[in-house]
Amino acid sequence: MYAWRLGEVLPNRDIAALRGVEGARMRETYRLVAQTVGIEWHGRRYDRSNPAKADLANQALNHASSAVEAAAAIAVAATATIPQLGFIHEDASQAFVLDISDLFRDTVLIPAAFRAAKRASRQRLANIERLTRREVGDTLSQQSTIPRMIQKIKDLFDPAPEED
Repeated sequence: MYAWRLGEVLPNRDIAALRGVEGARMRETYRLVAQTVGIEWHGRRYDRSNPAKADLANQALNHASSAVEAAAAIAVAATATIPQLGFIHEDASQAFVLDISDLFRDTVLIPAAFRAAKRASRQRLANIERLTRREVGDTLSQQSTIPRMIQKIKDLFDPAPEED
């Protein structure tokens, strides 16, 4: 799972080290996507008790996370895999759903959220949740994300035999 998320196999790394590498790469991904989309980014910050207090980008990320996790839940259900048995996420009741959704964080979730935040910043009285849901929905459709999630799950449990 980390090889897919990081784009490479890191030898002799324990889970804490891999989480650190992934965290650093994701911070850079947030920065680069924000720059590409043209929004200000000050880091992943929000108050769980008051999510509406966060800036537009962080609010959009929260809404996009929910939508991409829902797509991953569909893929997990479609493959009859167990949502609670994650590889990276271990303690969540939907651990495997979170593992699968994270595989699409940099290609679906972050870009869609930041595009929605950009649009909301231009539209007075815009509903960030609605804009984000629509942006994520369009992205999921355009990128055939759920079928790709299903294929990732199949590849995880039944990898193609290695060529000689």
